[in-house]
Amino acid sequence: MAARKIALIGCGRIGALLEEDPLRTKPCTHWGGARAAGLAVTHACDIDPARLARFGEIARLSPSGLYASFRELLDEHRPPLVIVAAWTQAHAEIVMHAARSGARVIVCEKPLCGDLGLARKMLRTCERRGVRLIVNHERRYDSRYRAVKRLIEKGAIGQPRTVHASILTGPRRGAAAAGEGGGVLLHDGTHMVDMIRFLFGEIASVEGEFRRDRRHKGFEDRALARLCTKDGVEVFLEAGGSRRYFQFELDISGTDGRIIIGNGYQELRRAGESRLYAGFRDLLPSPFPSFRRVSAFTEVYREARRILNDPRTPVSSSGLDGYRALEAVHAVYLSSARGRKRVELPVNPAIISIPEIFKL
Repeated sequence: MAARKIALIGCGRIGALLEEDPLRTKPCTHWGGARAAGLAVTHACDIDPARLARFGEIARLSPSGLYASFRELLDEHRPPLVIVAAWTQAHAEIVMHAARSGARVIVCEKPLCGDLGLARKMLRTCERRGVRLIVNHERRYDSRYRAVKRLIEKGAIGQPRTVHASILTGPRRGAAAAGEGGGVLLHDGTHMVDMIRFLFGEIASVEGEFRRDRRHKGFEDRALARLCTKDGVEVFLEAGGSRRYFQFELDISGTDGRIIIGNGYQELRRAGESRLYAGFRDLLPSPFPSFRRVSAFTEVYREARRILNDPRTPVSSSGLDGYRALEAVHAVYLSSARGRKRVELPVNPAIISIPEIFKL
């Protein structure tokens, strides 16, 4: 059987170059994950000639497999698997062209795109063409977060009640373009919003605000939000915050325990008789269940390979999941523009204008 054609569109950091980071657990890119899952990238595209040539050397592709135009690549080769790791502004156009060019599976980097109406169009195009769309919210494939989901489902901490979620980063850099769809809450916090849905179900409403540091327009440097799920879990979220470090952390409080999970650490505490106060119950350390460490990027592409072999295979992080994350983030922006008023989900895309909200 001839090898499948696989196209990587966008050969930058998340596409391939982060494999050169000596500290990250490998694989940590789309190219690395595909390779680890036994899927060899056969064609690549990038608008930067030097970066494209560099990737060609790394992946050992001949110059005939390298393209400056994604349209030319897709029209000429019609690969069944297309990986979209380009800028957010380009996601929609590439995904829809790939779907029309015969792709069977598309893996798209998060966020899905920068506009809810356009995101709906992406989903409709893929659905009409029978394309399975995977959005790279990779923590859904991470063995640690899957272990947390199992703990919650088994009642290890009782009924989840409140969550403190933080994804703390430095301030926004560069100019704000409407096609990007938002600042730190979207481009970093989308992982957190997706994890909230993954662990606790659909988000029913949001209220929040965004702030800028010494600016009066453009995307946010910090966002604060309260999200309520349909099952009554309340989530207090901070994204950005102009920190001099990076933190991704979920602090989950249930009726009988607590789970804390972040980048490189996890902790489980369960209610028990207090060792400090007679007649009280405290949260006591409990062993976190063992789990098999597997790269999330490897798991993404193992799933993509299974779908290529059997289109009935479920998608762990679907296009609809990507849309719901984008919807919740944009609802926070809308709430802020309305003076922190609550916004019920689902929300009509027509009432959200990113240029108006951010004065672009």
